[in-house]
Amino acid sequence: MGHGAGRCDRAEKCCEVVLNKPEDMMCDGPVYPSCTQECKARAVQLPRRLGRHPGDRRQGWTVQLPQTRYVRCRNGHGMRAKVAREMLQLMRCTGDQQCCLCEKSLTDHDAFYRCKACDEDYCLSCSRAQLGLSAAVPRGASGSALQLGPGDILLCGPDRYDIHHIVLVRGELEGAPELVDMIDVPPGAELLRCETIESTQKSSGSTTWWYPTTTIILRDSHAGTSMVVADEAPDSDTLYIFPEPVPCKVLLHPLRPEVMGIELDPDVFDEALKACAERSQKYSWNTAMHAFFAYQRSMDAEHYQTPEVRMELLSKIRASWERPPICAAVAIKVWQQYFDFLHSDSADDATLCILNCMPVWCDATTPSSMVKTLTYHGWSLCENLEA
Repeated sequence: MGHGAGRCDRAEKCCEVVLNKPEDMMCDGPVYPSCTQECKARAVQLPRRLGRHPGDRRQGWTVQLPQTRYVRCRNGHGMRAKVAREMLQLMRCTGDQQCCLCEKSLTDHDAFYRCKACDEDYCLSCSRAQLGLSAAVPRGASGSALQLGPGDILLCGPDRYDIHHIVLVRGELEGAPELVDMIDVPPGAELLRCETIESTQKSSGSTTWWYPTTTIILRDSHAGTSMVVADEAPDSDTLYIFPEPVPCKVLLHPLRPEVMGIELDPDVFDEALKACAERSQKYSWNTAMHAFFAYQRSMDAEHYQTPEVRMELLSKIRASWERPPICAAVAIKVWQQYFDFLHSDSADDATLCILNCMPVWCDATTPSSMVKTLTYHGWSLCENLEA
């Protein structure tokens, strides 16, 4: 890399295109070992409007790249989270691995973080330490729950085919003690609720194909588990209790003050969610099969380095929103629409934000592929709701 006249000749790439890839988001490494102060200043001055400043109604600008939400291997590489890949056990034999930190046995049915370059795996319990989260609460103690909110994602399952179901969170997580008399709650556990929306084969809303509901979660802080146990449809007095609790993991978005210094704009996000729900379509098996065979098809920012190319990409992204969904499509469409609404005055900024935070195709992304890509772009996977 050349540094003619005292500045980095990759400044455009560093600052404008490669945003959240841990290994190459800086010129030669995570701390600009070769760049001048001028190059560093240019990186932080480039506007990257993703949300708003905390406690502020103004649209915000990120001034630094998210560092704290990355799980890194012992050699400093950013690790990608992996969950069970759909139908994997029907296609090939799977092998066992182990966590490089605690030596816990891992299989392809488990969720864990992996560094492909170093062939290292971390279980989710060990990876939580890097994310500043506890694995579980000691017996007899009480711990706080994660602060879930609009834009976060629940991964329910996997089922017997290793398929997770994606549910988009659209409200804050809060306690639901009034339901204890209706749902069996183990000693020391608690019931929580949050408003969600999803695309499912069996349920739909009263006015949309997508299903908006209140999801009820059983959190056992001592066991370190979280289970979806019931849901309550809007404008209904009926609580549907699941025959069997469904394990759930959480994918936390990076637009948080402690991660990027800014937060999601809830009003714009709600506007995007409503717009997507109004034009929602029925769950599609054809889209599910297309996503399965298009596994790991995502958008690489390095391929979209000019405004003209990014404008063409945005047109393709908008066209993909009109295709019938699978469960993963709900979160993808709403997040991409959020950036489109947030940047109604700049299509290029909208595309850059999509490449930064949600660089996947709504009609070609399975839940497992989604997790693998997003955890390389600032999102973090948690096995439970312990804060």
